[in-house]
Amino acid sequence: MINEVKKVLLKKCNYLSEAETIQLQQAMEFAEQTHIGQTRATGEPYIIHPFEVCFILLEYEADLTSLVCALLHDVVEDTDVSLSEIETHFGIQVAIIVNGLTKFEKGTFEKEEYSAINTEKLLSTAMIDIRVAVIKLADRLHNMRTLAVKRIEKKIPYANETLLFFSPLAEKIGLYKLQEELEELGFYYLNPQRYARFKKIMEDYTQVFSNTYHKFVHKLQVSDSNTIIIHTEWQKPPLFKSYNLISEGHHFLDLLTIHVTTKTTSNCYTALGVIHSLFEPVPHQFIDQIAIEKHPFLKYLKTKVRIDDQINHVIIQDEKTQNYYENGIFDKLQESNIQNLSVSLFGESVYSVKSIAQSSIAFCELVSFELLQKEITVFTPKMDVIKLPENSNIIDFAYALNSSLASKMAFAKVNGEVQSPQTALHDMDIVEIHTSNKIMANPKWLHHVQTSRAIKEIIDVIEKNK
Repeated sequence: MINEVKKVLLKKCNYLSEAETIQLQQAMEFAEQTHIGQTRATGEPYIIHPFEVCFILLEYEADLTSLVCALLHDVVEDTDVSLSEIETHFGIQVAIIVNGLTKFEKGTFEKEEYSAINTEKLLSTAMIDIRVAVIKLADRLHNMRTLAVKRIEKKIPYANETLLFFSPLAEKIGLYKLQEELEELGFYYLNPQRYARFKKIMEDYTQVFSNTYHKFVHKLQVSDSNTIIIHTEWQKPPLFKSYNLISEGHHFLDLLTIHVTTKTTSNCYTALGVIHSLFEPVPHQFIDQIAIEKHPFLKYLKTKVRIDDQINHVIIQDEKTQNYYENGIFDKLQESNIQNLSVSLFGESVYSVKSIAQSSIAFCELVSFELLQKEITVFTPKMDVIKLPENSNIIDFAYALNSSLASKMAFAKVNGEVQSPQTALHDMDIVEIHTSNKIMANPKWLHHVQTSRAIKEIIDVIEKNK
């Protein structure tokens, strides 16, 4: 069985150079030797697990370092091999990543604290190299695929953690396909009966939507728009996300989206004009996330149109955005410095949270809000963009904009109306800060702010002005 898996892996890595393939083979042999004699709960040899984690990354055409680390991610934790040996054989970068994936010894830690210190270590290392988080997600996915062998008291908390932490983390770094499978499996293990019922309902609605989609495509083809549009498909969100949206009052057909891919960014606007000329646009439902960037790698236009009296969502994107959706972060690893890419995706959240969190548990609570919460986009009067976690308020906005300005804030206007500093903000709000000549920041602000940066800056101002 092991030899067959190795053959499949080597066949799948045909995008690597010959020298890289040889290095990957060496890592495979090293991992196999170190895990020899070990088995998983499934009864299969343990080495199958790192091989499968590597295979998941091969689906994204991951770089060699990621693949090697996937093969070695449990070696230090589960065998006698040391980090220094890993560095000797495979280099410092592989050793850094493997260290970030290696849990601390259990010792006397309580379960919650033990989980928290390992999460803090993982995210802290991911700020240096985002591939740490990528490999951890692939590791979690394979564990979810084999969760059936676990006892029910193990399955439920593991699936719940997957939905609450790992799924949002996958979305944060653009591994959307991986996220969908994590959510599908997590939902199934949390509530198999509800999962089965809801899946059947969604399948029935997607059949109805399929007919609408084909009418949409036919009209586009007749309009001879193929010079700008290179691909069209329709998508539905992950089952668990769909279930949550339906629970919030959305209609099933609201969840299904037509995706149109064009050759270039400018073609997106041309395609929008074509679509609006063919189908009645719904007023006030157009969103431009090309001109107003919400994510550094996802640039698209979103609109709603009527097709046979049914309102449908349409997303228009260029090839680069489509490739990023397909390949996730690996579509960008060749273009950017790893450190810069890591910081651009995680921002300053991990650093600022570490500076104020007094324990690993506090760190995890704060960082989960900042990194994994949905983001809103808020603007200054000059239309500068400030991105904040959902439920952030005016104080959070002010400190994200300018710390000195924020500490002297007397009041603010939101969309032209005066609001108190603790007012919660919403997506696309325009906020205007008005300042005093003196420091206005005070301990009461700490009861309202959400972001670690605001907390840290307010504490610093209070300490300076004692």
